[in-house]
Amino acid sequence: MKLLRFAPAPALADFVEHYWVVEDQATPAQPVVHAVLPATIQSIIVVFGEPYQTITYDGREVRDIRAGLVLGRVTTKRLYLHQTGRVGIFGVRFHSTGFFNLFGVPMHEATDTTLELDCAAGQFGRELTRRVQEADSHAARVQAAEALLLARLNQVQPRLDAVDFVAARIVQQHGQVSIDALVQVSNLSLRQLERRFLAKVGTSPKLYAQIARFGHVCQLLKEEPRPEWVDVAYRCGYYDQAHLIREFRRFTGETPAAYLAHYDEFARFFWAR
Repeated sequence: MKLLRFAPAPALADFVEHYWVVEDQATPAQPVVHAVLPATIQSIIVVFGEPYQTITYDGREVRDIRAGLVLGRVTTKRLYLHQTGRVGIFGVRFHSTGFFNLFGVPMHEATDTTLELDCAAGQFGRELTRRVQEADSHAARVQAAEALLLARLNQVQPRLDAVDFVAARIVQQHGQVSIDALVQVSNLSLRQLERRFLAKVGTSPKLYAQIARFGHVCQLLKEEPRPEWVDVAYRCGYYDQAHLIREFRRFTGETPAAYLAHYDEFARFFWAR
């Protein structure tokens, strides 16, 4: 599997974290299956290889993905990507509020689901999909996305506000934050913050902090393949090891030890910051 990451232009640094590319080769007899875990990331994705399927954790929904989409924030037990041909996916990974600030799409509409990119982002989505699928190199794909995003930035000229600050602080602190303290520094009431956070980020601040803390656990597991669970729980702000295991099972359906048994390169790539 080829996994690549590209930095954005400085003008986009408040909105875009990086661009990424995944390439692989699969067959019906040996499909590529990856889990997408709850995370603070927000991405738009364009398929330039063969179509693939997304499958919900319980298997009740299967969607064929053929072009471009907005991957809504995943907050529940994992989603699966199932691929059986040439794998080619280009993505733009946004900061917590980056997609909303550039396109104004209420992010709660995409939480735990996907939106068609040409519908959510209009002409931008259609043009990005076309250019990425026609490009003959990753550099050309990045260049196409960069040009379109810079044009969008110049068009809308978004201004960052208290919600951007709160979301960024939650990520920076790995979810170990006091929501009451964030309400105070935001100069908003709790209800106002929750309403605006839901639109910009797609969840409540509390749930977002829980996901960020879970992501920090995953980061430590990437760095320490044989962790001391009591130490991990303490470092990530859980009451005790039992609390850590309950939260991990909530977001993955498994204990940390069980998930480590099939921890893969795809997961390491997307957990790394």
